[in-house]
Amino acid sequence: MRRAWIDRLACPLTGAAYDLDPVRVADDEVVEAFLISQDEREVRAIMAGVAILPRDLRAHMREQGNVYRRSPMNDPRIGRFLLGRAGSGYSVVPFDEVVSSYRDLVSEPPDDYDTTRPADHVALANLVGRILEDRPRRAALVIGCGVGRAVFDVAEHVDAVLGVDRSIACVRRARNIAVTREHFFLPAPKGSGRKELPLDLSGLTRDGVDFAVADAESLPVRDGALDLVVLRAADLMGAWRDPRRALEEARRVLAPGGTLIWHADLDAGISEDVVESRWHAARMS
Repeated sequence: MRRAWIDRLACPLTGAAYDLDPVRVADDEVVEAFLISQDEREVRAIMAGVAILPRDLRAHMREQGNVYRRSPMNDPRIGRFLLGRAGSGYSVVPFDEVVSSYRDLVSEPPDDYDTTRPADHVALANLVGRILEDRPRRAALVIGCGVGRAVFDVAEHVDAVLGVDRSIACVRRARNIAVTREHFFLPAPKGSGRKELPLDLSGLTRDGVDFAVADAESLPVRDGALDLVVLRAADLMGAWRDPRRALEEARRVLAPGGTLIWHADLDAGISEDVVESRWHAARMS
């Protein structure tokens, strides 16, 4: 995670800013670290470049502990902090979601392979492009980022974008796509005579992209820190537990004049300025 994003973070429980206790840093990226709230009431961690910031850390670790047990952790202090809380819960990446999100990037598709993107993905990318075409390149947040494709779409138009999701498995997958320097592979369809299909990642804007584990209803971001927020109706763990609270949080982290984009499945109670398919957008006062 880049230091610029750490300066925008806040404790999801107390709202206090974080002090950084770095453990492993590569260039300008914090790979492993402790995040200590400035009121000294809460501690969180950065693991493999991903900030682990759910509101209820113990519940999260109980539900998704399998991912942490197989994740590389270089510093034993980070390992003890996270693995000491890891339970028997099991979280996996839904590969049908990965395939549908990235199949248009397959560089050598088999005959009759479907390389079209889901219509909702295309509509969101088009809407973001329309809204930000003449705006300054600043900071954005995608809530419910799943395996990350919307984050890369937004990254084409801003300097920095953070994707958050409740699923550590999905966030880790998105992070892997962001940092892969050679080929990333999708599973090949049965009967194609191939095991894997390489993706051409050169079409993705990956600079300025970061990811965190977080709850939509308790965003770990300071008030007014962002210029654009995209709020999906759900993430890969399912629909929001409290959609109204998720909308309130999305508006809280927007700077005055910032833009909120939300899916039509959510009743935002806001008059939209722009509509693209099932995505609505409005500038907040």
